[in-house]
Amino acid sequence: MTKKTVPPAQGASPPVADRRGAGARILADETGMVDAFMAAIAREIPAYANLDARQLEEVRSIIVWTLRRVLELWSAEGALGPEDIRMFRGVGAVRARDARPLAAVLRAYRVAALAFFDRIGERFADAVSVRDLSALARVWLTVLDQSSEAIFDGYESTGRVLSEDRERSLRGLLTDLLLGRQSHAGTLRARLRELDAELPSSFDLMVVSPASPASPAAPAAPASPAATGADQAERAAALVTAALDARAAGEAAELELTSLHTVMDGVGVALVKAVDVTLLDRLVTGHDLTGALLTGVTAATAPRDHRIAVHGLRHASPLVWTERRVLDRGDLEVVALVTGHPDADPGRVAEAVLGPLARDADTRRTLDAVIYSDGAPAAAARLHVHPQTVRYRLRRLAATTGRDPRTPWNRFAFQTALLASNS
Repeated sequence: MTKKTVPPAQGASPPVADRRGAGARILADETGMVDAFMAAIAREIPAYANLDARQLEEVRSIIVWTLRRVLELWSAEGALGPEDIRMFRGVGAVRARDARPLAAVLRAYRVAALAFFDRIGERFADAVSVRDLSALARVWLTVLDQSSEAIFDGYESTGRVLSEDRERSLRGLLTDLLLGRQSHAGTLRARLRELDAELPSSFDLMVVSPASPASPAAPAAPASPAATGADQAERAAALVTAALDARAAGEAAELELTSLHTVMDGVGVALVKAVDVTLLDRLVTGHDLTGALLTGVTAATAPRDHRIAVHGLRHASPLVWTERRVLDRGDLEVVALVTGHPDADPGRVAEAVLGPLARDADTRRTLDAVIYSDGAPAAAARLHVHPQTVRYRLRRLAATTGRDPRTPWNRFAFQTALLASNS
């Protein structure tokens, strides 16, 4: 009697030996298949088109491992284990370290899957039944789902650590700049290269602090018992940096740092590529802060600028704070000079307060006459000019310097600048 062969029941799994045979035949084409994967990935994903030889070899080895593992799981009707998940999580961590975009990394696996099934359809249709192909698709999609989650988790967790480390390193760089520890240009360039960053050729330096209750400025809001002075200074620096950096970031080169902030000497310190002065004034007023702003700062000038800014913030008299919330370079140079700060320099005061008008003899004579006279007519009589000439020169002075000589602090600053320039 002839033995009758009974086909597998509908829905039953095919014999494992059949899948192993098909898998072995597919793996015989491994080199061509992986070449097709690599070509598709380079064609479809720009981030992979310019990888160096080492990176390409690494991608290739991961693809080979994934292909073999998928076929193994398909043949044995298995599932990814903890070691597999750890491997994919490690892939995500490495991709975070080399800064390859996460979206590109995950898409590479999808592109490889499409290339795989295209290759199966072209070369192995006779070796893989519809039921086998359906099972293979389920295995690949399951691997794709689980590997994507593991890669995402490894990428995100490593990215957070790297971001925190880089942020700490950048803050350390700012601290060293302000303390003058990074004075050698070659050393600074090497350090920036390690951080994959560039400094602007010049930047704006701010120091900010909650308004002192003793200041004539609006009294500071009560802090929570847990909030220390350093906490408040950190919040103040972070606040103004975040608001001002949005504008600067749009004008920066690819690796250029647009902002950094830290806390030093009990006040918030921020480096921003370009400060919007009007916005800064609104911020410090709206959040009850006081501040100082120095523009045109470089790595070489940062230590002195930082010292006079912190000193000015602490030692400016109530006369200053009745007129402004943000001190400029002229204010800081005057405060440094009249309080005897070691960095005080009489030669810098006139330039800082008067700007280009420091070399205008008519402006200087007019300002001197106004300070020591009672109004424009008396100053005009002293100068032997028409009162309107005096008023015109004063308007020009106010427009150029941002200082109205009729207010007490500006009058004092102008007077100090004139005296310093004659010393």
